[in-house]
Amino acid sequence: MSLKWIHVNERLIKGIELINSVSTKKFKLLLIHIVSAKSEAIFTEDELKKLKESLKLDDDSLQLLIQCISHIFRQSTKVILKPTSLYKQLTEQLNITEEKSEEFVRIWCKQTNEDFDNFNNKMKLENLSWEINIQGADQINNKQSVPIARVQLQLTKSDNEKKERIVMEFDRTELLQLYNNLEKIQVKLDQINSV
Repeated sequence: MSLKWIHVNERLIKGIELINSVSTKKFKLLLIHIVSAKSEAIFTEDELKKLKESLKLDDDSLQLLIQCISHIFRQSTKVILKPTSLYKQLTEQLNITEEKSEEFVRIWCKQTNEDFDNFNNKMKLENLSWEINIQGADQINNKQSVPIARVQLQLTKSDNEKKERIVMEFDRTELLQLYNNLEKIQVKLDQINSV
């Protein structure tokens, strides 16, 4: 069995059994720690030792539990799901207990909202300028002159008014490719707005 957003295999099923064996309170704390981890190493050696004692698990089971929680959370953030749909899939298809599924969805919603807020607060386009430069022939490169479009984007970070300038250069082919991609984006936006 597989869902659109996660492949269910024997290892995941064993990990889910471990999730269900942990108390809801400990699962919630574990999930919060995993979600808030900023590096690849989610836990220090000391934290792993304390977890192992607290959860009464061997090293392999503890690693499987952490990997399973992390994998399910990471995969669930890669797709657009309604919280009710996610809850239903966690309980019915993945067989995670209702209490743990509720905690999972609650933390998932909070993290998803924070991610969207951070995304919306990133850079906004303040100004766009452009110019055409002609690269002429010289003694080393005796080819024809080549027109180059230079596009400058001035971006502003909305929360602290930090400005950033990005300069891009395009030859004719690259500029045409950019134009075609922007046209595709515009068509999709128009389709969404007409609904």
